[in-house]
Amino acid sequence: MLLIALSSPVMGQNTNRFTYPDQPDGAYFKSYLVATKAMAIAPLHWSTKQWIVSGSVLTAGVLLYVADDQISDFFQRNQTSGSAKVSKYALEPWGSGVYPAILLGSYYVYGLAAHDPAARQIALGGTQAWVMSALTVQLLKFVTHRHRPYQDMPANPGLWEGPFQGFEYTSFASGHTITAFSLAAFFSSVYRDTPWVGVISYGIATGVGLSRIYDNQHWASDVVIGAALGVAIGRMVFKLMQPESKLSMGVGGNGSIGLVYQF
Repeated sequence: MLLIALSSPVMGQNTNRFTYPDQPDGAYFKSYLVATKAMAIAPLHWSTKQWIVSGSVLTAGVLLYVADDQISDFFQRNQTSGSAKVSKYALEPWGSGVYPAILLGSYYVYGLAAHDPAARQIALGGTQAWVMSALTVQLLKFVTHRHRPYQDMPANPGLWEGPFQGFEYTSFASGHTITAFSLAAFFSSVYRDTPWVGVISYGIATGVGLSRIYDNQHWASDVVIGAALGVAIGRMVFKLMQPESKLSMGVGGNGSIGLVYQF
Protein backbone atom coordinates (compact mmCIF):
# COMPACT_ATOMS: atom_id res chain seq x y z
CA MET A 1 0.00 0.00 0.00
CA LEU A 2 2.84 2.37 0.81
CA LEU A 3 4.43 1.72 -2.58
CA ILE A 4 1.13 2.44 -4.32
CA ALA A 5 0.75 5.68 -2.38
CA LEU A 6 4.23 6.82 -3.29
CA SER A 7 3.68 5.84 -6.92
CA SER A 8 0.66 8.15 -7.23
CA PRO A 9 1.62 11.72 -8.16
CA VAL A 10 0.63 14.09 -5.37
CA MET A 11 -1.91 16.61 -6.55
CA GLY A 12 -1.74 20.31 -5.92
CA GLN A 13 1.99 20.68 -6.56
CA ASN A 14 3.61 23.12 -8.95
CA THR A 15 5.32 20.38 -10.94
CA ASN A 16 4.46 21.47 -14.47
CA ARG A 17 7.18 24.06 -14.94
CA PHE A 18 10.28 21.90 -15.27
CA THR A 19 13.00 22.68 -17.80
CA TYR A 20 13.73 19.04 -18.55
CA PRO A 21 12.99 16.39 -21.20
CA ASP A 22 9.77 14.41 -20.74
CA GLN A 23 10.82 11.41 -22.83
CA PRO A 24 14.00 9.30 -23.05
CA ASP A 25 15.28 10.92 -26.24
CA GLY A 26 18.63 12.32 -27.25
CA ALA A 27 18.16 15.44 -25.15
CA TYR A 28 17.50 13.33 -22.08
CA PHE A 29 20.64 11.24 -22.48
CA LYS A 30 22.68 14.37 -23.17
CA SER A 31 21.41 15.68 -19.85
CA TYR A 32 23.60 13.10 -18.11
CA LEU A 33 26.66 14.88 -19.46
CA VAL A 34 25.21 18.15 -18.22
CA ALA A 35 24.59 16.66 -14.78
CA THR A 36 28.12 15.24 -14.65
CA LYS A 37 29.56 18.65 -15.48
CA ALA A 38 27.31 20.24 -12.86
CA MET A 39 28.61 17.83 -10.23
CA ALA A 40 32.20 18.58 -11.16
CA ILE A 41 31.86 22.37 -10.95
CA ALA A 42 29.42 22.51 -8.03
CA PRO A 43 32.10 23.21 -5.37
CA LEU A 44 33.14 26.32 -7.31
CA HIS A 45 29.74 27.83 -6.51
CA TRP A 46 29.30 26.58 -2.95
CA SER A 47 28.33 29.08 -0.30
CA THR A 48 30.02 29.27 3.08
CA LYS A 49 27.11 27.31 4.54
CA GLN A 50 27.57 24.54 1.99
CA TRP A 51 31.27 24.27 2.79
CA ILE A 52 30.44 24.07 6.48
CA VAL A 53 27.89 21.33 5.84
CA SER A 54 30.38 19.38 3.71
CA GLY A 55 33.03 19.71 6.38
CA SER A 56 30.57 18.54 9.01
CA VAL A 57 29.68 15.47 6.98
CA LEU A 58 33.34 14.57 6.53
CA THR A 59 33.93 15.07 10.25
CA ALA A 60 30.99 12.80 11.05
CA GLY A 61 32.39 10.20 8.67
CA VAL A 62 35.78 10.29 10.39
CA LEU A 63 34.22 10.00 13.85
CA LEU A 64 32.11 7.05 12.74
CA TYR A 65 35.16 5.47 11.12
CA VAL A 66 36.79 5.38 14.54
CA ALA A 67 33.69 3.69 15.98
CA ASP A 68 32.87 1.44 13.00
CA ASP A 69 33.90 -1.77 14.75
CA GLN A 70 31.88 -1.06 17.89
CA ILE A 71 28.79 -0.06 15.91
CA SER A 72 29.00 -3.20 13.80
CA ASP A 73 29.34 -5.37 16.92
CA PHE A 74 26.25 -3.75 18.44
CA PHE A 75 24.11 -4.49 15.40
CA GLN A 76 25.34 -8.07 15.13
CA ARG A 77 24.63 -8.73 18.81
CA ASN A 78 21.04 -7.53 18.46
CA GLN A 79 19.67 -9.67 15.65
CA THR A 80 16.06 -10.89 15.56
CA SER A 81 14.11 -12.90 13.00
CA GLY A 82 11.52 -10.13 12.69
CA SER A 83 14.11 -7.45 12.00
CA ALA A 84 15.79 -9.69 9.45
CA LYS A 85 12.52 -10.05 7.53
CA VAL A 86 11.90 -6.30 7.60
CA SER A 87 15.39 -5.71 6.26
CA LYS A 88 15.06 -8.34 3.53
CA TYR A 89 11.58 -7.59 2.25
CA ALA A 90 10.79 -3.98 3.20
CA LEU A 91 14.15 -2.20 3.00
CA GLU A 92 16.74 -4.02 0.89
CA PRO A 93 14.68 -3.83 -2.34
CA TRP A 94 14.68 -0.01 -2.11
CA GLY A 95 18.47 -0.03 -2.24
CA SER A 96 18.91 -2.82 -4.77
CA GLY A 97 16.66 -1.06 -7.27
CA VAL A 98 13.59 -3.30 -7.30
CA TYR A 99 11.19 -0.88 -5.64
CA PRO A 100 12.69 2.25 -7.26
CA ALA A 101 12.16 0.66 -10.68
CA ILE A 102 8.50 0.03 -9.83
CA LEU A 103 8.07 3.53 -8.41
CA LEU A 104 9.67 5.37 -11.31
CA GLY A 105 8.05 3.09 -13.86
CA SER A 106 4.66 3.82 -12.31
CA TYR A 107 5.26 7.55 -12.63
CA TYR A 108 6.22 7.24 -16.28
CA VAL A 109 3.30 4.97 -17.18
CA TYR A 110 0.94 7.35 -15.39
CA GLY A 111 2.45 10.25 -17.33
CA LEU A 112 1.83 8.47 -20.61
CA ALA A 113 -1.71 7.42 -19.75
CA ALA A 114 -2.72 10.81 -18.35
CA HIS A 115 -0.79 12.84 -20.95
CA ASP A 116 1.04 14.44 -18.02
CA PRO A 117 4.53 15.60 -19.04
CA ALA A 118 5.40 16.58 -15.46
CA ALA A 119 4.92 13.00 -14.26
CA ARG A 120 7.20 11.78 -17.03
CA GLN A 121 9.78 14.43 -16.13
CA ILE A 122 9.66 13.32 -12.50
CA ALA A 123 10.18 9.70 -13.55
CA LEU A 124 13.14 10.58 -15.77
CA GLY A 125 14.62 12.96 -13.20
CA GLY A 126 14.39 10.32 -10.49
CA THR A 127 16.00 7.81 -12.83
CA GLN A 128 18.83 10.22 -13.48
CA ALA A 129 19.40 10.73 -9.74
CA TRP A 130 19.47 6.95 -9.35
CA VAL A 131 21.89 6.38 -12.22
CA MET A 132 24.20 9.25 -11.23
CA SER A 133 24.31 7.88 -7.69
CA ALA A 134 25.16 4.40 -8.95
CA LEU A 135 27.99 5.70 -11.13
CA THR A 136 29.38 7.83 -8.32
CA VAL A 137 29.41 5.02 -5.79
CA GLN A 138 30.96 2.56 -8.23
CA LEU A 139 33.80 5.01 -8.82
CA LEU A 140 34.36 5.26 -5.07
CA LYS A 141 34.32 1.49 -4.68
CA PHE A 142 36.82 1.10 -7.52
CA VAL A 143 39.20 3.67 -6.05
CA THR A 144 39.06 2.56 -2.40
CA HIS A 145 38.35 -1.21 -2.31
CA ARG A 146 37.44 -1.27 1.36
CA HIS A 147 36.79 -4.63 2.99
CA ARG A 148 33.22 -5.39 4.02
CA PRO A 149 32.55 -6.41 7.64
CA TYR A 150 31.84 -10.06 6.75
CA GLN A 151 34.97 -10.53 4.64
CA ASP A 152 37.47 -10.87 7.47
CA MET A 153 37.62 -12.74 10.76
CA PRO A 154 37.71 -10.74 12.85
CA ALA A 155 36.12 -7.89 10.92
CA ASN A 156 38.51 -5.00 10.37
CA PRO A 157 37.20 -1.57 9.29
CA GLY A 158 40.73 -0.37 8.56
CA LEU A 159 41.41 -2.59 5.55
CA TRP A 160 41.54 -0.62 2.29
CA GLU A 161 43.20 -2.10 -0.80
CA GLY A 162 43.26 1.04 -2.94
CA PRO A 163 42.59 1.31 -6.69
CA PHE A 164 42.94 -1.38 -9.37
CA GLN A 165 42.24 -4.32 -7.07
CA GLY A 166 39.44 -6.11 -8.88
CA PHE A 167 35.87 -6.33 -7.64
CA GLU A 168 36.14 -8.22 -4.36
CA TYR A 169 36.29 -5.42 -1.81
CA THR A 170 33.52 -2.89 -2.39
CA SER A 171 32.36 -1.62 0.98
CA PHE A 172 32.91 2.13 0.53
CA ALA A 173 30.48 3.68 0.04
CA SER A 174 27.11 1.99 0.44
CA GLY A 175 25.39 1.67 -2.93
CA HIS A 176 22.02 0.79 -1.42
CA THR A 177 22.17 3.84 0.82
CA ILE A 178 23.19 6.31 -1.88
CA THR A 179 20.34 5.03 -4.07
CA ALA A 180 17.74 5.37 -1.33
CA PHE A 181 18.86 8.83 -0.25
CA SER A 182 19.21 10.20 -3.79
CA LEU A 183 15.58 9.29 -4.46
CA ALA A 184 14.47 10.54 -1.05
CA ALA A 185 16.14 13.89 -1.68
CA PHE A 186 14.72 14.10 -5.19
CA PHE A 187 11.12 13.29 -4.27
CA SER A 188 11.13 15.41 -1.13
CA SER A 189 12.31 18.30 -3.31
CA VAL A 190 9.66 17.69 -5.96
CA TYR A 191 6.94 17.56 -3.31
CA ARG A 192 8.46 20.06 -0.91
CA ASP A 193 4.98 21.48 -0.20
CA THR A 194 3.77 18.06 0.95
CA PRO A 195 5.83 17.28 4.07
CA TRP A 196 4.69 13.67 4.47
CA VAL A 197 6.42 12.73 1.23
CA GLY A 198 9.75 13.85 2.65
CA VAL A 199 9.10 12.17 6.00
CA ILE A 200 8.27 8.83 4.38
CA SER A 201 11.05 9.07 1.78
CA TYR A 202 13.79 9.90 4.27
CA GLY A 203 12.36 7.39 6.74
CA ILE A 204 12.67 4.61 4.19
CA ALA A 205 16.16 5.77 3.18
CA THR A 206 17.30 5.80 6.81
CA GLY A 207 15.92 2.30 7.25
CA VAL A 208 17.83 1.15 4.17
CA GLY A 209 21.07 2.57 5.56
CA LEU A 210 20.59 0.95 8.96
CA SER A 211 19.71 -2.35 7.30
CA ARG A 212 23.08 -2.40 5.53
CA ILE A 213 24.82 -2.26 8.91
CA TYR A 214 22.36 -4.77 10.38
CA ASP A 215 22.95 -7.20 7.50
CA ASN A 216 26.72 -6.90 8.04
CA GLN A 217 27.20 -5.59 4.51
CA HIS A 218 28.64 -2.19 5.39
CA TRP A 219 30.30 -0.15 8.08
CA ALA A 220 28.48 2.84 9.56
CA SER A 221 30.89 5.27 7.88
CA ASP A 222 30.08 3.70 4.48
CA VAL A 223 26.41 4.38 5.13
CA VAL A 224 26.78 7.99 6.30
CA ILE A 225 28.96 9.01 3.35
CA GLY A 226 26.61 7.22 0.95
CA ALA A 227 23.64 9.04 2.46
CA ALA A 228 25.31 12.44 2.17
CA LEU A 229 26.29 11.86 -1.45
CA GLY A 230 22.81 10.61 -2.27
CA VAL A 231 21.19 13.72 -0.82
CA ALA A 232 23.57 15.97 -2.75
CA ILE A 233 22.94 14.18 -6.05
CA GLY A 234 19.16 14.02 -5.64
CA ARG A 235 18.94 17.72 -4.85
CA MET A 236 21.30 18.62 -7.68
CA VAL A 237 19.22 16.78 -10.29
CA PHE A 238 16.06 18.47 -9.02
CA LYS A 239 17.77 21.88 -9.12
CA LEU A 240 18.84 21.32 -12.71
CA MET A 241 15.19 20.83 -13.63
CA GLN A 242 14.20 24.26 -12.35
CA PRO A 243 13.93 27.14 -14.85
CA GLU A 244 14.55 29.68 -12.08
CA SER A 245 17.72 27.97 -10.88
CA LYS A 246 21.07 29.67 -11.40
CA LEU A 247 22.29 26.33 -12.71
CA SER A 248 19.77 24.70 -15.03
CA MET A 249 19.35 22.62 -18.16
CA GLY A 250 17.90 24.24 -21.24
CA VAL A 251 16.26 22.17 -23.98
CA GLY A 252 16.40 23.69 -27.43
CA GLY A 253 13.89 23.31 -30.22
CA ASN A 254 16.25 21.02 -32.13
CA GLY A 255 16.55 18.65 -29.17
CA SER A 256 19.84 20.12 -27.99
CA ILE A 257 20.44 20.59 -24.30
CA GLY A 258 22.89 22.79 -22.48
CA LEU A 259 24.04 23.89 -19.06
CA VAL A 260 23.22 27.48 -18.19
CA TYR A 261 24.58 29.38 -15.21
CA GLN A 262 22.93 32.71 -14.48
CA PHE A 263 25.11 35.34 -12.87
